Amino acid sequence: MNIKDYAEQLRKSGHRVVSGSENTLWLSHERFSMLRQPTFASHLPDPEEIRAVFRKSRAAILSFVVKPSFEHVANSCLYLCTDPEYSLAKLGRGARYDTNRGLNEFEIRPLDLPEILRLGGPAYRDTLQRTGLSIEHRGCFEDAFRRPRSERLYIGAMKGDRLAAFLVVRAVDDWVSIGGYSANEFLPLRPNNALIYHVAHQYLVQKRFRVVDYGLSSVQAVSQAEGLNAFKVKMGFQSTPVHRAFVFNPFLRPFANRFSWGLVNRMLQFSPQHPLLKKAEGALRLTLNRYA
Repeated sequence: MNIKDYAEQLRKSGHRVVSGSENTLWLSHERFSMLRQPTFASHLPDPEEIRAVFRKSRAAILSFVVKPSFEHVANSCLYLCTDPEYSLAKLGRGARYDTNRGLNEFEIRPLDLPEILRLGGPAYRDTLQRTGLSIEHRGCFEDAFRRPRSERLYIGAMKGDRLAAFLVVRAVDDWVSIGGYSANEFLPLRPNNALIYHVAHQYLVQKRFRVVDYGLSSVQAVSQAEGLNAFKVKMGFQSTPVHRAFVFNPFLRPFANRFSWGLVNRMLQFSPQHPLLKKAEGALRLTLNRYA
């Protein structure tokens, strides 16, 4: 689908969506923020665009990436694969071994939403726990996936009648974004390697898409960033330094200070896995470090 169709499907799914410059859009995320899509768009939005997004969305924070510069120092990494000849042969020895094992152990196939709802709970819960997020605060699995989302495709790694891992795929214009979940029990059999290879090869080589976007490094102070970075690079994705910017709503800007950051950190002592608190801490930390 094109970016306009994508925006319309997101609106039907209950998201707030605001059109942006240079074929981008702003998408509601969590309860308080708007993210620019595609993630890899790196131009600096002008002040009028920022004001328009705040006015139309009433979000607390806007998040986007720009190319690093003297003013915007690199504080995150973006993971992209753009190789039109992506193949097993171009991966390192360890990645080839792990990917072949996953492909031999699992059936990689599309899934419909009822299958995700019936089989995907363990992968969802295990992934949240591995990344240090609280399931109770995030909401249950059914809440996250019960609503039909026509802008999403689901690709799963099946072991018999059990779902070991799955990817959420969004294909728009000539780019694809991916993110996934996997059950701890099956990790030694390498379902994630098999899924990533399958999707990257399908879209880059067979469908001739320009880029597969595997997201940004986490803003959380405590995360599995090093392990995830190693995995993504191992699977052929380039780690590109970027500046991840957070712009606070003008009404909230006076509260984006070190006192607020300290308060959020104190709250995290009592609820260390609260996803909104962890992301708020990261946004404040990265914003304040810019002015340190």
